[in-house]
Amino acid sequence: MNITEVLMSRCVSFFALIVLVGGCANDSSSITTDPLANLPSICLEASAPDGCGESCETASSCDAGTFCRDGLCDAVCTPQGGECGSAGSCSSTGRCVPFTDDGGAPTGDGSVCGTLVVDTDRVIPNIMLIVDRSGSMRRDFDDNEPDENGFDPDAVRWDAVEEALVGTNGLVRRLDSIARFGLTLYWKPSQPRSERLADGAMCASTDEVPFSASLDNAGPISTLFAQNPPQEGLWTPTAEAIESVTAAVLASPPPEGPIVYLLATDGLPNGCDQDHEAEDRDNSVAAVAAAFGEGIETFVLGVAFDDAHLQDLANAGQGVPSDATLWTAADVSELESALEQIVEQNIPCTVNLTDGTIDTAQACQGQVTLNGEVLACEDSGRGWRAVDGQTIELLGSACTEWRRGDAELNAAFPCFVVVQ
Repeated sequence: MNITEVLMSRCVSFFALIVLVGGCANDSSSITTDPLANLPSICLEASAPDGCGESCETASSCDAGTFCRDGLCDAVCTPQGGECGSAGSCSSTGRCVPFTDDGGAPTGDGSVCGTLVVDTDRVIPNIMLIVDRSGSMRRDFDDNEPDENGFDPDAVRWDAVEEALVGTNGLVRRLDSIARFGLTLYWKPSQPRSERLADGAMCASTDEVPFSASLDNAGPISTLFAQNPPQEGLWTPTAEAIESVTAAVLASPPPEGPIVYLLATDGLPNGCDQDHEAEDRDNSVAAVAAAFGEGIETFVLGVAFDDAHLQDLANAGQGVPSDATLWTAADVSELESALEQIVEQNIPCTVNLTDGTIDTAQACQGQVTLNGEVLACEDSGRGWRAVDGQTIELLGSACTEWRRGDAELNAAFPCFVVVQ
């Protein structure tokens, strides 16, 4: 059997389309018996295309003629280099793809037939943590001040939030390779009413770690927490803080993906000219509603604090008149569980195919596996579906497992399902 016959025999079998390891979608792998698979890199050769060897996170990070593999833009061929030999030709992404059944050039990028590596992108959510730094965050979960009898130093509200987010096994440290985190701490020194500014004047004080173009923001977030503990006498200007964050995010949005707020507070708002009065509550709800109008959802966590005002904030953050999910935490373990639920539910279970398109009408002819388990197509309990020609979505408990980040996803489709 000659090489063309070998390649065409592969066309009647499944070929690997996607491999995602550990939740990161930077590279893929193909069937190793393919004579065009695992060719050596040419990045150290004089003929290497521009950008070869540069760092990358996704396929779109690389210049023409290269693809993203193991965090670096790579290439195994150039159109004029002959690296693919007689088995195929070099694609526009610097990979060898097999010839069609008549021995001619591949259609498009060669994905109609034969084994082909296809780059994918996990959808990255942008989660801004907005944390109340007011003086009451120094209290324990039983509302004791540090100098009071019965104060529990192991159940301090601020310490619990900090540990749950950026501790050794904190949420941000575990998930910041698959979610982009930012942090805003907010407060306002108490003042006599005659010295306060008008509501809406952006009088809240904030310390911020903005969204980074790259991921892995746990270090700067941890440093900001450590350097800015709550202090006695600081207030809770929730409305002004939300307005300030929204203005900053809209002025300098993250590179991609949806934006959500996680608001953690332990008290009623008292802004620039009010003391827990109705106007402060109304202003806070209006600020959250305005963010929702800009496409930014807000999820609310009451830290040792449960009030109808929190439900109003949650409703405005989800754009519903009532009964939006509201998280409250009265102890450390409950806080950790609530934070994890909020963040994980905002990690999308969709995976983008960035270098190939499938026929959605025949998508169920393919096979998707998660950690080696075959998932059923269109099974809402634990399965997957094709959203469109370039997107698949995990469903039910498969989605839950995917959101935790430590998962290996594989998908394979017959040649007739891949249309370009």
